[in-house]
Amino acid sequence: MFRTAAVAILSFSLSSISVFAADAADRLIETASEETSGAGTPLAGEVDWSMKPAHVGDGMKRPAALGGLYASLAGLQVYDVMSTARGMKQGAREANPLMQGAVNNSAMFWSLKAATTALPIVMAEKMWKRNKVGAVVMMAVANSVAVTVAANNARVLRAGR
Repeated sequence: MFRTAAVAILSFSLSSISVFAADAADRLIETASEETSGAGTPLAGEVDWSMKPAHVGDGMKRPAALGGLYASLAGLQVYDVMSTARGMKQGAREANPLMQGAVNNSAMFWSLKAATTALPIVMAEKMWKRNKVGAVVMMAVANSVAVTVAANNARVLRAGR
């Protein structure tokens, strides 16, 4: 269980690398088209190979903490689903009355968890342009709630052994 959760968290964390790679590829194409003298391709020394952070829209840079908070929230939600399923198999019951109807339907449970992951991320993405600190605080609160749920699940799983 721990290995699966660790792989899921690592996968979500590494998935943000594709954003940087896509941005670097766009810069490479732009740089190559600007520096090519009409015939042939530019030399490797003429291309900017640095992996600068992605800038969004109006050139404002996201707070550095947001990416990590997004990844950790996703990982915690995956752990919540997996640990809840394991606990249910061991005879535990879902304590959240809003989720009691969903835990027996795997597709519905995963969908609800995906929504509860996506909602704060979308809100933070909209918020950071106007209020960077507020966006980070909101994601920190969402992560705190997810950590509390994950800790409770871990406690229930330990007690059920």
